Amino acid sequence: MVGRDIGIRSLGDIQDLIDVIPNPVFVKDRNHSIVLINKGACSFFGYSRDVLLKLGDHALFPEDQVKVFHEADDRVFNSGEIDEVEEQITDASRNVRTVITRKQRITLDGQDFIVAAITDVTAYREAEAHSRYLAFHDVLTGLPNRALLNERIDQVLLRMPRDTTGSALIYVDLDRFKEVNDTYGHQAGDELVRQFAARLGAIVRASDTAARLGGDEFAILLQGTSDSFRAADVCQRILAEAALPFELEDGQAHVSASIGMVEWTSDRVSRVELHQRADMALYQAKREGRACFRIFSEALNADMQKRRLLESELRQALASGQELEMEYQPLFATRGEHLVAFEALVRWKHPRLGVLQPADFFDVAEESGLILPLGEWVLDRACQTLFDWPQVALAIHLSPSQLGSDRVVERVLAILERTGFEAERLQLEVTEHTILDLRAVEKLKQLRATGIKIVLKDFGTGYSSLSYLQKLNIDKVKIDRSFVQDLANLQESKAIIKAVARLGRSLGVAVTAEGVETEAQRAFLRSLGCAELQGHLLSRPLEEEAALALLQQLSADRAA
Repeated sequence: MVGRDIGIRSLGDIQDLIDVIPNPVFVKDRNHSIVLINKGACSFFGYSRDVLLKLGDHALFPEDQVKVFHEADDRVFNSGEIDEVEEQITDASRNVRTVITRKQRITLDGQDFIVAAITDVTAYREAEAHSRYLAFHDVLTGLPNRALLNERIDQVLLRMPRDTTGSALIYVDLDRFKEVNDTYGHQAGDELVRQFAARLGAIVRASDTAARLGGDEFAILLQGTSDSFRAADVCQRILAEAALPFELEDGQAHVSASIGMVEWTSDRVSRVELHQRADMALYQAKREGRACFRIFSEALNADMQKRRLLESELRQALASGQELEMEYQPLFATRGEHLVAFEALVRWKHPRLGVLQPADFFDVAEESGLILPLGEWVLDRACQTLFDWPQVALAIHLSPSQLGSDRVVERVLAILERTGFEAERLQLEVTEHTILDLRAVEKLKQLRATGIKIVLKDFGTGYSSLSYLQKLNIDKVKIDRSFVQDLANLQESKAIIKAVARLGRSLGVAVTAEGVETEAQRAFLRSLGCAELQGHLLSRPLEEEAALALLQQLSADRAA
């Protein structure tokens, strides 16, 4: 649109019109002097009309802004085209405002002027920037979130053909973070996350990205790794920072970190693959004891593929119920050497790999969550099998994942009710590490209140403490087989077994020893007063039919 005479004969006529417009409006001549200005502009700039008319642009605005304004004025004067631009303006309080300025040339009595109308979009742009910040940053820590991390990974991959330096993606997961939440509360957990985020921010360079993926999970993108800046060194620093105490309102908290890392030097890998590989390495670190870092490799990838296949096959086996079978390991009373219980053990007759022991697939079941339906299947099957033999107790191992389930108490009691198996005959075996969780302890108390016996398995190998026995009112302690098998060679094993037996007697807790394979072991354990023995010397695990046959034979012997 070109400028034209609009029929208004004087600037005074325009003044009356623009004063009723709420947005800032002003009129300038070719000398860049303000000749008219409305009330809205006076309010916006923070000056009176007289002051604005006297002062030129150079007195009102910084020099760099004045230069831009005048160049825009000249373009409109010379072309006659309407100009609309978003720009920055400084008001009387020296606040920078974001505005959209629309300029149009008009002609009055043969003289050209520019009418400029301003729309203040400062609040809108600030809200827009805040929304973008929230979309790409974690609210709790202020770190970039997964979306921004992915955007920066994509940028690295796009530069890869021209960039010969390496990059690395690091996954970080805090160990024992759940215990902090349980002990101190979620607010303390949030504070720990904030402190750890600050530590990560101090480790990485400005060119790197430390992100929070959610919960206690973090990720770091390193750009430009080299011999002088190695990703492995960054992992070591993260481990060291995570191991330092965290100062919380109610005391100090101690955690550690598990770390998985993938490095790459070309663009022949996708962002999705990088996340998967870092995740694989992280799980490897968790499986190998936590508080360490592991680097993705093709060997690790092959192992993970095998585990995924095994998980899929286990899922199918549970659905069909055809490949899983039970064996029962007898437990004998030391006095009289009569059968007192069976420990139920699941076996997987794998069509491709042969017979698998629990150790061959339990960790896969734990990681995938299949341990929950598997544990219920084992308990249900064993209760049905031994239902008709009330003189024999049933021992079942309860894994940490099972005990961590919100419905474990409900599910165990439902199976007992459905099968008719008496609660007093069921012995649930748990490891020492499991009962470090206060919520797990509460669930065990609920189960014990129904008559179920609680057995502390593998005692002596973990966090042995008298307080655990007192806190849980354990019914039985099971000495780990490793101590029994080392009796002939290690005096320490003898000392530990003696101490456990003495502890059991003082608390009135029965003591069972597993892994008994020689007469010398049996004689020593009997002399210490161990109530029950279990091991290949007495009986190997029996298949279901053999276990029932043994019960029938023992019943017949008693009748005779």
